[in-house]
Amino acid sequence: ALFKQGLGCLGTLYSHQHTFVLRLTSFPDGHKAEDQAEGTNVAKYFDRGWCYTEQSWASLTKSGNLSLDLGKMRGGVEYGYGSLIDDCVQDGGRRPPLLPSAFAAELEKKSFTNGKDDKPLVKRLYEAAFEEQFGKATELSYANLGWGDAEAAQLAEVLASGAAPRLEELWLQRNEIGDEGCKALAAALGKEGAAPRLE
Repeated sequence: ALFKQGLGCLGTLYSHQHTFVLRLTSFPDGHKAEDQAEGTNVAKYFDRGWCYTEQSWASLTKSGNLSLDLGKMRGGVEYGYGSLIDDCVQDGGRRPPLLPSAFAAELEKKSFTNGKDDKPLVKRLYEAAFEEQFGKATELSYANLGWGDAEAAQLAEVLASGAAPRLEELWLQRNEIGDEGCKALAAALGKEGAAPRLE
C-alpha cells in the first residue's frame, strides 16, 4: 500500500517548482550493458518509459536551472555551478513541456520492464502532475535553454490549451526563438482563455 501511495506522489516530486532533478542520461565510460543483472531494462535512457516520464515531469513548470542533464557534462572539465547549468540545459538537456495527449503518444514508443501496468499508470500520473503544476503556475521561466522555433511551437500548444489560467509572467529570454516561434507563441497567447492574466 505504501509503495502505491509513493508512486502516486512521484509526479509532484519531479515536477515541483522547487526540487532539483539531476538526470544521468549516459553510462560512465567503460560500463557494459551486458554486466547488468538479468531482467534489467538495458534500453538507452531516452528509450526507457520511467526515465522519459521523470524527464517530462521535470520539464513542466520548473525553472530551467532545476532540471539538469548530467550526461551533457564534458570529460576533463572542472565545473562550477554556472558552467554546470550552462552545459546541462543546452542541446536538448531541457525539453519544453508536452500536453498529456502528446506525452501519451510518445510514451507508446518507450520500453518498460512492466509495460502492461506501468504505461496506463504513468499516463494518469503525468496528466495529474500537468494539471496540478500548470493550474497553479503564475510564472514560467524557460530562459537560457537554447530553445528554437520548434520548442517555442511545442510550448505554444501547451499555452493555447488554456492549461495555465493563472499565468502572469513568461520568461523566454536568451533562447534562439525566431520569427516562426514568436508567431506561434503570439497566436497561442492571443487565444481567448489561454493566459488571461498575462500582460
